[in-house]
Amino acid sequence: MMQFAEFIRKNYQTIIIVTVIVGLLLGLWTTAPGKAVQRYSQALTFLMILFISFTLTPREFALVVRQPIAVIAGVLLGFVYMPLLCWALARLLVSDPQLTTGIILIGVVPCAGMAAVWTALLKGDVPLVMSVEALTMMLAPFLIPFLVVWLAGSSVSVNPWALFQQLIVMLLIPLALGIGARWLADRFWNPKPYLPLMPALSALTAVLLMFAICNVNVPLIQARWSLVPALLGAVVLIFPLGFLVPHWLGRYVFGWPQRIAVTYSSGMKNLPIAVGLAMASFKGQSLVGLPVALAFILQMLTASTFYRYLIRQADQAGKGRQAG
Repeated sequence: MMQFAEFIRKNYQTIIIVTVIVGLLLGLWTTAPGKAVQRYSQALTFLMILFISFTLTPREFALVVRQPIAVIAGVLLGFVYMPLLCWALARLLVSDPQLTTGIILIGVVPCAGMAAVWTALLKGDVPLVMSVEALTMMLAPFLIPFLVVWLAGSSVSVNPWALFQQLIVMLLIPLALGIGARWLADRFWNPKPYLPLMPALSALTAVLLMFAICNVNVPLIQARWSLVPALLGAVVLIFPLGFLVPHWLGRYVFGWPQRIAVTYSSGMKNLPIAVGLAMASFKGQSLVGLPVALAFILQMLTASTFYRYLIRQADQAGKGRQAG
Protein backbone atom coordinates (compact mmCIF):
# COMPACT_ATOMS: atom_id res chain seq x y z
CA MET A 1 0.00 0.00 0.00
CA MET A 2 2.79 2.42 0.89
CA GLN A 3 4.69 1.38 -2.23
CA PHE A 4 1.63 2.32 -4.26
CA ALA A 5 1.47 5.75 -2.58
CA GLU A 6 5.18 6.33 -3.19
CA PHE A 7 4.81 5.29 -6.84
CA ILE A 8 2.03 7.85 -7.35
CA ARG A 9 4.05 10.58 -5.60
CA LYS A 10 7.19 10.00 -7.69
CA ASN A 11 5.43 9.57 -11.01
CA TYR A 12 2.55 12.03 -10.70
CA GLN A 13 3.97 14.42 -13.27
CA THR A 14 4.22 11.58 -15.80
CA ILE A 15 0.73 10.35 -14.92
CA ILE A 16 -0.69 13.83 -15.53
CA ILE A 17 1.01 14.20 -18.92
CA VAL A 18 -0.08 10.72 -20.06
CA THR A 19 -3.66 11.38 -18.88
CA VAL A 20 -3.88 14.61 -20.86
CA ILE A 21 -2.47 12.98 -24.01
CA VAL A 22 -4.76 9.94 -23.76
CA GLY A 23 -7.81 12.11 -23.07
CA LEU A 24 -7.09 14.34 -26.09
CA LEU A 25 -6.22 11.50 -28.48
CA LEU A 26 -9.25 9.45 -27.45
CA GLY A 27 -11.38 12.57 -27.91
CA LEU A 28 -10.52 12.55 -31.63
CA TRP A 29 -12.56 9.34 -31.82
CA THR A 30 -15.15 9.64 -29.03
CA THR A 31 -15.97 11.85 -26.03
CA ALA A 32 -18.20 9.22 -24.41
CA PRO A 33 -15.69 8.22 -21.65
CA GLY A 34 -15.19 11.83 -20.58
CA LYS A 35 -18.93 12.48 -20.50
CA ALA A 36 -19.44 9.34 -18.40
CA VAL A 37 -16.92 10.57 -15.81
CA GLN A 38 -18.36 14.09 -15.99
CA ARG A 39 -21.70 12.84 -14.67
CA TYR A 40 -19.98 12.00 -11.38
CA SER A 41 -17.78 15.10 -11.17
CA GLN A 42 -19.39 16.42 -7.99
CA ALA A 43 -19.04 13.09 -6.15
CA LEU A 44 -15.45 12.68 -7.35
CA THR A 45 -14.53 16.19 -6.19
CA PHE A 46 -16.13 15.44 -2.81
CA LEU A 47 -13.98 12.30 -2.43
CA MET A 48 -10.85 14.12 -3.63
CA ILE A 49 -11.21 16.76 -0.90
CA LEU A 50 -12.20 14.18 1.72
CA PHE A 51 -9.03 12.14 1.13
CA ILE A 52 -6.69 15.12 1.38
CA SER A 53 -8.56 16.62 4.34
CA PHE A 54 -7.83 13.51 6.38
CA THR A 55 -4.15 14.56 6.37
CA LEU A 56 -5.00 17.86 8.15
CA THR A 57 -5.38 18.23 11.92
CA PRO A 58 -7.18 20.87 14.01
CA ARG A 59 -3.77 21.79 15.47
CA GLU A 60 -2.66 23.15 12.09
CA PHE A 61 -5.38 25.78 12.27
CA ALA A 62 -4.07 26.82 15.71
CA LEU A 63 -0.64 27.48 14.17
CA VAL A 64 -2.14 30.47 12.33
CA VAL A 65 -1.82 32.68 15.42
CA ARG A 66 1.90 31.97 15.81
CA GLN A 67 3.00 33.54 12.52
CA PRO A 68 0.25 36.00 11.61
CA ILE A 69 2.27 38.10 9.14
CA ALA A 70 3.48 35.08 7.17
CA VAL A 71 0.03 33.47 7.18
CA ILE A 72 -1.65 36.71 6.05
CA ALA A 73 0.97 37.02 3.29
CA GLY A 74 0.18 33.48 2.11
CA VAL A 75 -3.56 34.13 2.09
CA LEU A 76 -3.20 37.46 0.26
CA LEU A 77 -0.96 35.89 -2.37
CA GLY A 78 -3.51 33.12 -2.89
CA PHE A 79 -6.67 35.22 -2.96
CA VAL A 80 -5.45 38.62 -4.21
CA TYR A 81 -2.18 38.36 -6.15
CA MET A 82 -2.82 35.10 -8.04
CA PRO A 83 -6.44 35.91 -9.03
CA LEU A 84 -5.42 39.37 -10.28
CA LEU A 85 -2.41 37.91 -12.12
CA CYS A 86 -4.61 35.35 -13.89
CA TRP A 87 -7.22 37.99 -14.69
CA ALA A 88 -4.59 40.33 -16.15
CA LEU A 89 -3.02 37.62 -18.32
CA ALA A 90 -6.44 36.49 -19.53
CA ARG A 91 -7.50 40.03 -20.42
CA LEU A 92 -4.24 40.71 -22.24
CA LEU A 93 -3.91 37.47 -24.21
CA VAL A 94 -7.27 35.69 -24.46
CA SER A 95 -10.47 36.89 -26.14
CA ASP A 96 -12.86 33.99 -25.50
CA PRO A 97 -14.92 34.59 -22.29
CA GLN A 98 -15.06 30.89 -21.37
CA LEU A 99 -11.28 30.53 -21.60
CA THR A 100 -10.91 33.75 -19.59
CA THR A 101 -13.10 32.30 -16.83
CA GLY A 102 -11.06 29.08 -16.85
CA ILE A 103 -7.83 31.05 -16.40
CA ILE A 104 -9.42 33.03 -13.56
CA LEU A 105 -10.46 29.74 -11.88
CA ILE A 106 -6.78 28.75 -11.77
CA GLY A 107 -6.03 31.82 -9.67
CA VAL A 108 -8.96 31.77 -7.24
CA VAL A 109 -8.70 28.22 -5.86
CA PRO A 110 -6.87 27.62 -2.54
CA CYS A 111 -3.33 26.43 -1.88
CA ALA A 112 -2.54 22.83 -2.92
CA GLY A 113 -1.40 20.08 -0.57
CA MET A 114 1.68 19.51 -2.76
CA ALA A 115 3.00 22.85 -1.49
CA ALA A 116 3.88 21.14 1.80
CA VAL A 117 5.84 18.42 -0.03
CA TRP A 118 8.00 20.91 -1.93
CA THR A 119 8.43 23.03 1.21
CA ALA A 120 9.65 20.02 3.20
CA LEU A 121 12.14 19.04 0.48
CA LEU A 122 13.60 22.56 0.57
CA LYS A 123 13.76 22.65 4.39
CA GLY A 124 11.09 25.32 4.55
CA ASP A 125 8.50 26.01 7.24
CA VAL A 126 6.06 23.09 6.78
CA PRO A 127 3.67 24.06 9.64
CA LEU A 128 3.36 27.51 8.07
CA VAL A 129 2.46 26.23 4.61
CA MET A 130 0.02 23.74 6.14
CA SER A 131 -1.62 26.59 8.06
CA VAL A 132 -1.99 28.62 4.85
CA GLU A 133 -3.38 25.57 3.05
CA ALA A 134 -5.93 24.86 5.79
CA LEU A 135 -7.00 28.50 6.10
CA THR A 136 -7.38 29.01 2.35
CA MET A 137 -9.44 25.82 2.13
CA MET A 138 -11.78 27.17 4.81
CA LEU A 139 -12.08 30.58 3.13
CA ALA A 140 -12.49 29.23 -0.42
CA PRO A 141 -16.28 28.62 -0.40
CA PHE A 142 -16.85 32.22 0.66
CA LEU A 143 -14.24 33.93 -1.55
CA ILE A 144 -14.35 31.96 -4.81
CA PRO A 145 -17.90 33.00 -5.84
CA PHE A 146 -17.13 36.66 -5.13
CA LEU A 147 -13.80 36.53 -7.01
CA VAL A 148 -15.22 34.73 -10.05
CA VAL A 149 -18.15 37.15 -10.36
CA TRP A 150 -15.90 40.18 -9.79
CA LEU A 151 -13.15 39.15 -12.21
CA ALA A 152 -15.17 37.31 -14.87
CA GLY A 153 -17.99 39.87 -14.74
CA SER A 154 -20.85 39.56 -17.15
CA SER A 155 -18.71 37.90 -19.83
CA VAL A 156 -19.73 34.45 -18.60
CA SER A 157 -22.84 33.02 -16.97
CA VAL A 158 -22.12 32.72 -13.22
CA ASN A 159 -24.70 32.20 -10.49
CA PRO A 160 -22.82 33.16 -7.29
CA TRP A 161 -25.37 31.56 -4.94
CA ALA A 162 -25.35 28.27 -6.90
CA LEU A 163 -21.53 28.38 -6.99
CA PHE A 164 -21.44 28.93 -3.22
CA GLN A 165 -23.75 25.95 -2.69
CA GLN A 166 -21.55 23.81 -4.92
CA LEU A 167 -18.48 24.80 -2.90
CA ILE A 168 -20.21 23.98 0.38
CA VAL A 169 -21.00 20.48 -0.86
CA MET A 170 -17.78 19.88 -2.77
CA LEU A 171 -15.30 21.58 -0.44
CA LEU A 172 -16.47 22.68 3.00
CA ILE A 173 -18.43 19.53 3.97
CA PRO A 174 -15.72 17.01 2.93
CA LEU A 175 -13.10 19.28 4.53
CA ALA A 176 -14.97 19.24 7.85
CA LEU A 177 -15.62 15.49 7.62
CA GLY A 178 -11.98 14.73 6.81
CA ILE A 179 -10.58 16.84 9.65
CA GLY A 180 -13.19 15.45 12.05
CA ALA A 181 -12.37 11.87 11.04
CA ARG A 182 -8.66 12.58 11.55
CA TRP A 183 -9.36 14.00 15.03
CA LEU A 184 -11.26 10.84 15.99
CA ALA A 185 -8.65 8.56 14.43
CA ASP A 186 -5.83 10.21 16.38
CA ARG A 187 -7.67 9.43 19.62
CA PHE A 188 -8.78 5.85 19.03
CA TRP A 189 -6.15 4.34 16.71
CA ASN A 190 -2.96 5.28 14.88
CA PRO A 191 -3.75 6.58 11.36
CA LYS A 192 -0.19 7.65 10.53
CA PRO A 193 0.76 4.48 8.57
CA TYR A 194 -2.15 5.20 6.21
CA LEU A 195 -1.65 8.95 5.78
CA PRO A 196 0.65 8.69 2.71
CA LEU A 197 -2.14 6.82 0.93
CA MET A 198 -4.60 9.72 1.23
CA PRO A 199 -2.79 12.19 -1.10
CA ALA A 200 -2.31 9.37 -3.62
CA LEU A 201 -6.04 8.58 -3.67
CA SER A 202 -6.85 12.28 -3.92
CA ALA A 203 -4.37 12.67 -6.79
CA LEU A 204 -5.85 9.75 -8.73
CA THR A 205 -9.36 11.16 -8.30
CA ALA A 206 -8.08 14.43 -9.74
CA VAL A 207 -6.59 12.51 -12.68
CA LEU A 208 -10.04 11.07 -13.50
CA LEU A 209 -11.54 14.57 -13.53
CA MET A 210 -8.71 15.88 -15.67
CA PHE A 211 -9.16 13.05 -18.17
CA ALA A 212 -12.81 14.02 -18.52
CA ILE A 213 -11.96 17.70 -19.05
CA CYS A 214 -9.48 16.89 -21.83
CA ASN A 215 -11.65 14.26 -23.49
CA VAL A 216 -14.88 16.28 -23.71
CA ASN A 217 -13.09 19.42 -24.92
CA VAL A 218 -11.53 17.93 -28.06
CA PRO A 219 -14.39 18.91 -30.44
CA LEU A 220 -14.33 22.45 -29.01
CA ILE A 221 -10.55 22.65 -29.42
CA GLN A 222 -10.88 21.55 -33.05
CA ALA A 223 -13.60 24.12 -33.66
CA ARG A 224 -11.62 26.95 -32.03
CA TRP A 225 -8.06 25.94 -32.81
CA SER A 226 -7.05 29.55 -33.45
CA LEU A 227 -7.56 30.33 -29.73
CA VAL A 228 -5.04 27.75 -28.49
CA PRO A 229 -1.78 29.76 -28.99
CA ALA A 230 -3.11 32.72 -26.98
CA LEU A 231 -4.40 30.34 -24.28
CA LEU A 232 -1.02 28.64 -24.00
CA GLY A 233 0.71 32.01 -23.83
CA ALA A 234 -1.42 33.06 -20.87
CA VAL A 235 -1.24 29.78 -18.92
CA VAL A 236 2.52 29.37 -19.47
CA LEU A 237 3.18 32.68 -17.66
CA ILE A 238 0.97 32.08 -14.60
CA PHE A 239 3.17 29.79 -12.53
CA PRO A 240 6.63 31.31 -13.19
CA LEU A 241 5.18 34.64 -12.04
CA GLY A 242 3.34 32.89 -9.22
CA PHE A 243 6.65 31.61 -7.86
CA LEU A 244 9.21 34.26 -8.78
CA VAL A 245 7.43 37.42 -7.58
CA PRO A 246 6.59 36.12 -4.04
CA HIS A 247 10.08 34.62 -3.73
CA TRP A 248 11.75 37.88 -4.73
CA LEU A 249 9.55 40.01 -2.45
CA GLY A 250 9.91 37.54 0.43
CA ARG A 251 13.64 38.14 0.76
CA TYR A 252 12.87 41.58 2.24
CA VAL A 253 10.53 40.22 4.91
CA PHE A 254 11.15 36.55 5.75
CA GLY A 255 13.95 34.14 6.50
CA TRP A 256 14.55 31.15 4.22
CA PRO A 257 12.05 28.70 5.85
CA GLN A 258 9.17 31.17 5.81
CA ARG A 259 10.09 32.46 2.37
CA ILE A 260 9.96 28.94 0.89
CA ALA A 261 6.60 28.24 2.55
CA VAL A 262 5.04 31.50 1.34
CA THR A 263 6.44 31.04 -2.18
CA TYR A 264 5.04 27.53 -2.62
CA SER A 265 1.72 28.43 -1.02
CA SER A 266 1.41 31.05 -3.78
CA GLY A 267 2.61 29.04 -6.76
CA MET A 268 0.89 25.72 -5.96
CA LYS A 269 -2.84 26.06 -6.62
CA ASN A 270 -5.39 23.33 -5.85
CA LEU A 271 -6.26 22.72 -9.49
CA PRO A 272 -8.44 19.63 -8.84
CA ILE A 273 -10.93 21.99 -7.18
CA ALA A 274 -10.83 24.17 -10.29
CA VAL A 275 -11.49 21.09 -12.44
CA GLY A 276 -14.42 20.08 -10.25
CA LEU A 277 -15.89 23.57 -10.40
CA ALA A 278 -15.43 23.81 -14.16
CA MET A 279 -17.32 20.55 -14.66
CA ALA A 280 -20.05 20.98 -12.02
CA SER A 281 -20.72 24.73 -12.04
CA PHE A 282 -20.19 25.74 -15.70
CA LYS A 283 -22.24 23.14 -17.56
CA GLY A 284 -22.79 24.15 -21.16
CA GLN A 285 -19.57 26.19 -21.00
CA SER A 286 -17.14 23.35 -21.67
CA LEU A 287 -14.13 25.49 -22.62
CA VAL A 288 -13.90 26.76 -19.03
CA GLY A 289 -12.06 23.57 -18.02
CA LEU A 290 -9.47 23.59 -20.81
CA PRO A 291 -7.06 26.14 -19.24
CA VAL A 292 -7.19 24.18 -15.97
CA ALA A 293 -6.21 20.94 -17.71
CA LEU A 294 -3.21 22.65 -19.31
CA ALA A 295 -2.34 24.27 -15.98
CA PHE A 296 -1.94 20.84 -14.34
CA ILE A 297 1.07 20.07 -16.52
CA LEU A 298 2.57 23.54 -16.43
CA GLN A 299 2.25 23.86 -12.64
CA MET A 300 4.13 20.61 -12.03
CA LEU A 301 6.84 21.50 -14.56
CA THR A 302 7.28 24.98 -13.04
CA ALA A 303 7.31 23.67 -9.46
CA SER A 304 9.98 21.08 -10.25
CA THR A 305 12.09 23.58 -12.24
CA PHE A 306 11.84 26.15 -9.44
CA TYR A 307 12.78 23.44 -6.94
CA ARG A 308 16.01 22.74 -8.83
CA TYR A 309 16.76 26.47 -8.92
CA LEU A 310 16.19 26.84 -5.17
CA ILE A 311 18.28 23.77 -4.36
CA ARG A 312 21.23 25.33 -6.19
CA GLN A 313 20.58 28.63 -4.40
CA ALA A 314 20.53 26.88 -1.02
CA ASP A 315 23.73 24.98 -1.83
CA GLN A 316 25.53 28.19 -2.81
CA ALA A 317 24.37 29.88 0.39
CA GLY A 318 25.61 26.92 2.42
CA LYS A 319 29.03 27.05 0.73
CA GLY A 320 29.20 30.78 1.41
CA ARG A 321 28.52 30.26 5.12
CA GLN A 322 31.19 27.55 5.29
CA ALA A 323 33.73 29.79 3.56
CA GLY A 324 32.90 32.62 5.97
